[in-house]
Amino acid sequence: MLVWDFYSMRRKVAAEAKPNPAHFAIADLEQKIGDRLVLVTQNVDNLHEQAGSKCVIHMHGELFKSRCDRCERPPFADDKRYERLTEIPRCECGGRIRPHICWFGEMPYEMDRIYDELARCTVFVCVGSSGVVYPAAGFVGEVRGRATTYYVGSEAPENAEVFDHVLEGKAGEVLPGVFVIE
Repeated sequence: MLVWDFYSMRRKVAAEAKPNPAHFAIADLEQKIGDRLVLVTQNVDNLHEQAGSKCVIHMHGELFKSRCDRCERPPFADDKRYERLTEIPRCECGGRIRPHICWFGEMPYEMDRIYDELARCTVFVCVGSSGVVYPAAGFVGEVRGRATTYYVGSEAPENAEVFDHVLEGKAGEVLPGVFVIE
């Protein structure tokens, strides 16, 4: 029950959040270059989608989705608040319903797809990462030497030396000027 209380609180807070100019800059870039943009996020909110991004890979899951811990039913939209439950919600198969979130010790979602996209990458932009959380911190190393790499964030990440360009500043102020395509 404590897990659902925790995620219910996170859903409530996230439901009130709004995208910033960085989210809109990425969505605008996607609109201009289409499926050449691959957006992978560690964030579990839906701010990219709110800004207009259509193709988002949520490697750590999605806060407003749930899934069964037993069957192959795909994750489903779920923005309910499960506060003060007396029992865990159940799937039709009898399995427990859980937030569609990658917990510590679990493999992040869609890793095969992410590595396939990294293999095709020619420009890699990382926004706001600490540079210490793997596997995402290692993505720049996967493309280094064949893609131009950029980091954008309020301070340099721990792995700053592996990026070609480090642009320090708030993502909402820096990104709109980085993605200038006429």
